[in-house]
Formats: sequence, C-alpha cells, structure tokens
Amino acid sequence: MANITPRKNKSGEIVSYRIRVARGYTAQGEKLKPYERTWKPDKGMTKRQVEKELNRQAALFEEQCKQGLTGDSKQKFGAYAAYVLDLKEQRGELRHHTVVRYRELLKRINAGIGHIKLQDLRPQHLNQLYEQLGKNGLRKDAQKAIVKDGVKLSDMIHKAGFSNVELFLKEQVHLSVATYRNAANGKSVTLESANKLATALDTDVKKLFNLVTDSRPLSSKTVREHHVLIHLILEQAVREMIIPFNTADRATPPKADKPKANYFEQDEITAILQAAESIPLKWKTILHLMLVTGGRRGEVLGLTWDCIDFTFSRIHIEKTVNYEADVGIYVDTTKTDKSTRWIKLPANTMQLLHQYKTEYYDPLRTVSSKSWTVIKDKNGMIHNDFLFVQDSGENIGAPMHPDSVTGYCNNFSDKYNLKHINPHAFRHSAASLLYFAGMDTISISSYLGHAAPSTTQNLYAHVMQEAESRIAAAMGEIVITQRIQAIRKINRISLKQA
Repeated sequence: MANITPRKNKSGEIVSYRIRVARGYTAQGEKLKPYERTWKPDKGMTKRQVEKELNRQAALFEEQCKQGLTGDSKQKFGAYAAYVLDLKEQRGELRHHTVVRYRELLKRINAGIGHIKLQDLRPQHLNQLYEQLGKNGLRKDAQKAIVKDGVKLSDMIHKAGFSNVELFLKEQVHLSVATYRNAANGKSVTLESANKLATALDTDVKKLFNLVTDSRPLSSKTVREHHVLIHLILEQAVREMIIPFNTADRATPPKADKPKANYFEQDEITAILQAAESIPLKWKTILHLMLVTGGRRGEVLGLTWDCIDFTFSRIHIEKTVNYEADVGIYVDTTKTDKSTRWIKLPANTMQLLHQYKTEYYDPLRTVSSKSWTVIKDKNGMIHNDFLFVQDSGENIGAPMHPDSVTGYCNNFSDKYNLKHINPHAFRHSAASLLYFAGMDTISISSYLGHAAPSTTQNLYAHVMQEAESRIAAAMGEIVITQRIQAIRKINRISLKQA
C-alpha cells in the first residue's frame, strides 16, 4: 500500500504530498529504495477534494509501480538522451555519423527541454520547442565567412612555405579539401573553418574573410529531424518502463515538404560524359560508376577489387567510406541491409573498369607497394585493395576522402561550363533514367538499395509524374502516326476503286 506524507512550508502550511511505494528487497536481502513521486494540489481545492484526489493519485501510482510503468522519477531528458545515444551506438543500432548528427541536434533540444524530467514532459513542451526552432536565429553555424575579393588562399599557402595544399590542410589546419575548395571558390564556410585557415596562415580572420550572419529560421524538415530524435529517445524510455507512453506521439511537429530530387536530363548527361573523356582516368571512372550504378558517394569509394565480378559483369556494393571529424576517414557497412546489393553493369562500364585497373591502379600499386596503406574497418577486417585510393602524400592506398569527390565535381562542372554537379545528383539521374525507360518502382528501389519501395516512390514522385507524361506523349505520337497511316491506306484503296 502507498505511503502518503504531507510536506509543509515554513509557516506549517501543507503545500504537497510525497507518495511512496515499497520496492522490496534485493537477492542479498538489502532493502531497495522505494518508488517516489510528489503530488501538489491545485489552488482553490477544498479539503475534501484534496483528500479524494490524493487517494486517487496514490492508487494510480501504486498500480503503475506494480505494472512496471514507473522508474527513476528524477531522470531528466538531457541526461537520459545522452545515455540512449551511447547505448544505441554501442549496440550498433545507430551508425556513427547518425550519432554525430543527433548530438548536434541535441544541443538545441536540450536548451529547450533538457532540464525537464521525463515523467513531467508534456506534448505542449514539445510543441513550444518546435515553434521556437522555427524562428530566426537558431542555426548552429549562423555566422558564415566568405573570402574577400582579391584574396587567393592557394598563393598565401605557397608563400607560407607549403607546396602541397592537401598536406597543409591535413597537418596544419585539420580541414577537409572540399571545405577549402568552397572557401577558395568564394562560397561560404563556417566561421570555425575560416578561423582554422587564418590561424594556420598566421593572420587575422577578418583580413581574409567577410563575415556574414545567416539568421534564417530552420526548415520544417530540420525541425522534424529534432522531433524524430526526441521520439527515438522517449521510445527507449517507454521500453525501459520509465514512462507509460511516448509523449512525442501526442505532439504536433510541422509538416515537412516532400523532397524533390534534382536530376540531369539526357542532353546534360551526354555533355557530362563527353567532358569526362578529357579528365584523368581515375575521375572518369568514378563519375561513370556513380551515374551508371546510382551508388551513393561513399558506396562507390567503398568498392574493393573483390567486389568486381568481371566474369558476370557485375559489382557488389557492401561497404561505404565515410568521414567524421572525430574519427577521420573510416570504413563501414552499407546504410541498410537492402543497401548491400549486386548490380549488373553494361559492357562499356566493365571495359572502363578493366582499363582503369591495368593503366592506373596496377602501376600505382607496383610503384607504391612498400608504402601501401592497410586499414581496418570497425569489425577488424583488413582492407588494402580499394578501387579509388589516395595516390599522393603519406597515405597512398588508403580510401579517398568522400569530400574530395564533391570538390572535384564542383570544379569539373565549373571548368566545362556544365550544370552544377554534386555526387548525389548522379544517383537521382540514374533513378530518372530508369523511370523514363519504363522500369517499375520495386525494381528501381532494389537497384538503388533503398530500404523500402515507398522511400523510392516518395523521393521520386515528381520523376514518376514526368515519366508518365512522357509516356503519354509518346503514346499520343504513336496513335497519331498509326491513325495517319490508316487514313492514307484508306485513301489509297478508295483511289484504286475509283
């Protein structure tokens, strides 16, 4: 039976009641700390109303304890969230880059609800948080830096005594090549990145960069990311019987706009492939594979030679190369189980792979055999035969930095006056080509390695509509052509009879 103790203020007035329920003893005979909660009567309640509601609260709390629906009543959201992310990463339920992203989101979440006890968290708290996140000035990196006109970072790096820019970035700045290229090309970078460059060059950041503030509100998609994370954390609390239900289920996050994948039209793809004939064989092969396979950037970089089946003209996508600032470049399994897949490739792609191996990879491996880098993935597996590797510096043979692909695509599109290229646009383009060729969603979903066909359908809804329009137009042309031919045939018959 629940034990009820009134709690008084200095004036002797009862302000709340402590309700305790015994938990029993441990196997060693030690008495467990009882379950405990505090109930505070509303102002204006009569003595009889207080007594009736207090007994009801005590009975309800006792029943929850018996059913295992209560836990540490003092557990606060912020501390519990950190525990859940650590737990799920250790169990392999969340990938490392996902945990990194979630920890970034938690900074904003904890600022709003981190101090609230799990049992006290209500839907209105979450709704207020979502509303606040949608207001101006809450971006993580609100202050951006854009290189000043006339400032050439590469010249400054060379004047500082560094002939190799990539080595300078790695050893002196600890900055990715892609971020540097964005800065050098006049695109905005974070203030943190700008400060790293300025410090390494021993100058004031304001002499190199113009600082601007991005005060735009977070997008509805980003706000929903926060909601998804809160839901995941509270769902764990439900499983551990700390709270009886998931509060996030009863909140109202903003609706996110449906994503609209950008893809290249056939004439744009032709222009890209024509321009690729003039670039180094290594990059030509990378761009070709991203387009033909629809593979994610990390999946293409994660290919090893044992994944290439020259006999049956196919490749096996089973690994991905990622980068995070806290661990550097690392090898991981594919995004989902469905992402691990075999892809049949056309003959010209297999010929290109054979050419790449014999003319580029094998000679590089022969020359660099003594200094070839061997790395291990998170499961301890040794890899030393990636298709696409670093070919200069201290880590020859190590997998390439994913951002180097993004940086090369930017420079490639600028140099050849092409539509802006990012690696994921190749993936979207592969999907659009398959849809325009009349392939069904289930087959395309399998080809791209999506977790479910619904993912493909939602992402490429506008592509499907365009494909249907083109099919309808093609069918119209066929019907009109057939009708014209039929009319001509009838007219010829009529003339002969006349």
